[in-house]
Amino acid sequence: MNPDLWNVQLLGPVYLQGPDATVQRPERKLAAALAYLALEGATPRGRLVGLLWPDSPEHTARNNLSQMLRKLRLFAGTDLVTGGELLELSPRVEVDAARLRDHFAQGRTAELLGLDGELLAELRYDDCPDLDDWVSAERERLSEWRGLALRSELTRLERAGDYAAALLQARALLDLDPVSEEAHRHVIRLHYLLGDRPAALRAYHKCKEVLWREFQTRPLPETFQLAREIEQGTVPVAAPAKAASLPLALLRPPHLIGREREWAQLDGAWERGQMIYVEGDAGVGKTRLVTDFAASKGVFIEFRGRPGDVHQPFTSSARNYRALVERWPGLQLEPWVRQELGRVLPEYAPPGPPPEPLGSGADVLRYRQAMMQLSLQTYVGIQTVVADDLQFYDHPSTRDGLYFFANMFAAPRDPEHPFPRVIGAYRTGELMPEVLRDTEELVRQGVAIKVRLQALGEDLLNALMDDLGVPDDQALRSRLAQYSGGSPLFLLEIVKHLIESGTLARNQLSRVELPITTKVSEVISRRLARLSAPALQAARAASVLQSDFDVELVAEVLGAPLLDTAAAWEELEAAGIVRGHGFWHDLVYETVSANIPGSVRALLHRAAARTLERAGGHSARVARHWQEGGKPDLAAPAFLRAAQDAQDRYQLTETAQFYAQAGAAFDLLGRTEEAAAARSAGERVQDQLMLVGVQ
Repeated sequence: MNPDLWNVQLLGPVYLQGPDATVQRPERKLAAALAYLALEGATPRGRLVGLLWPDSPEHTARNNLSQMLRKLRLFAGTDLVTGGELLELSPRVEVDAARLRDHFAQGRTAELLGLDGELLAELRYDDCPDLDDWVSAERERLSEWRGLALRSELTRLERAGDYAAALLQARALLDLDPVSEEAHRHVIRLHYLLGDRPAALRAYHKCKEVLWREFQTRPLPETFQLAREIEQGTVPVAAPAKAASLPLALLRPPHLIGREREWAQLDGAWERGQMIYVEGDAGVGKTRLVTDFAASKGVFIEFRGRPGDVHQPFTSSARNYRALVERWPGLQLEPWVRQELGRVLPEYAPPGPPPEPLGSGADVLRYRQAMMQLSLQTYVGIQTVVADDLQFYDHPSTRDGLYFFANMFAAPRDPEHPFPRVIGAYRTGELMPEVLRDTEELVRQGVAIKVRLQALGEDLLNALMDDLGVPDDQALRSRLAQYSGGSPLFLLEIVKHLIESGTLARNQLSRVELPITTKVSEVISRRLARLSAPALQAARAASVLQSDFDVELVAEVLGAPLLDTAAAWEELEAAGIVRGHGFWHDLVYETVSANIPGSVRALLHRAAARTLERAGGHSARVARHWQEGGKPDLAAPAFLRAAQDAQDRYQLTETAQFYAQAGAAFDLLGRTEEAAAARSAGERVQDQLMLVGVQ
């Protein structure tokens, strides 16, 4: 322990230890207050007194808190809890439960195994219902983290060939959750890998007995399959970590397969000067088709919506404008254009005071005309604009795009500098209703065409498997084609899974066992399970950030060293999970996000909020992270700031939404007057919106 720090032990018997080794066992409410501040961070006094003294008048509860903190200060000779209305632990305080949390967030799961004991052991809070619920939830959370740490460590040990040590971790996992069928499978498998087939089969029968006694159910197909492999002696050995590096053909198949008819449709629309929309299910190959087609026509620029854009007005537009401006270093813009650009890209604003807030439809029109002027200057030399993943675009950015493209088609053409063609791609059934109406109207008028991508047939999937290097075993190929359902992405993920697990290296290819699932997300989940703990945590942090992240930002969210995070990122890139500053595919992002345990998700959202707040991130983005992190006290004021930002841009729809979200957050805190004020402000904006119509 650092001799200058106070050590607070909350796992197991609770005590405080000073720099001079002085030890005190705090009374139970002080212990709970220290635990709450350590794990939740800065907390308003009102929140803390409501948890600790729920039946006391507020002035009495506040006085109780002041007296409790005064006694702590007298004992310690210094303030271990600092702040006025917002309380937090002093930097001189080190807490074992917070250290466990930080180790887990950084993927240092092996270090969790040395931090044992129940949170606030033997202390009960039946007289404080909300506090009791919080303590119970935190105890479950820490237990869940230990379980994840045990899984990670036993996987690492198995890959290293240390089966005996891995079995010890598997037994510890089973002790933690005796009815976990996954833990039973680990024990069964490791007994077999240690050469004890009878013990493995006994462990399987023990699993069957437990499941029937507790739930009157039989083992899952995966467990039955493992027992059958043990009987046949065909249990596969986990591939070493280095096997996760995938062939380039799996990251980018060399040929576009089976889209000749759709290509001809795109070609015809191109010649007629029409806009092009390509829609289809997730993973059907929209991005590959539109980018390959655009590349065949010359220089193109790709704009892409990202998950999370919808929560922050102008996120998609800002990203697109930045991509355009960065193509032209030293770009000369008229002062009024640069000033309007500064509304979404502050780094390009001219020196001097910021522009006046947008206060009318005329102001919005001036802003859009300025952005149109920017586009005309920067689109020079570009033959095609690809707008991918339109379903993720935020509403104001979508309105901007429709304005630009409509005006492009209406404006006279300059033969020497023609406007670029426009191709948009989106998932079927996921566009905002008003955007879908606009696209269908453009198609009806003949301004645009819409091309729907369908799943690939077995013959085309066979051609794709040729590109991927799948062995020429017709039985295996037929099963892979049927299993993928005609989705190129699903096929890619299955082949990645088979390569990473070492399955394709077996001699009897026709007996290859495919994952027992018909969902691509479950195949991706199995691939994620093979990642190292730091790589998995980096992927989780990136999925919580959703958009506009980089390795530095991910490292800051995790509180991990940058070089360690960079190494984890390299592992993710080699495994085809991320690519550059984004996920390899939206379905990969969605699977990573869906598999984050609830306790970890809240922790990462709070870390993201703090990180973005320090970096001056948009209030709407910060507010959403505080909201998802379970901190309505910090989300509410951030939503109010987001509402003001949106109002300053005359985005009335978003302004009303942010006021409503602020009101909901205040309601959760019991701050009824502030909730009513926020809702009233939102209603006034709604009235204004009714008068001016849709923006």
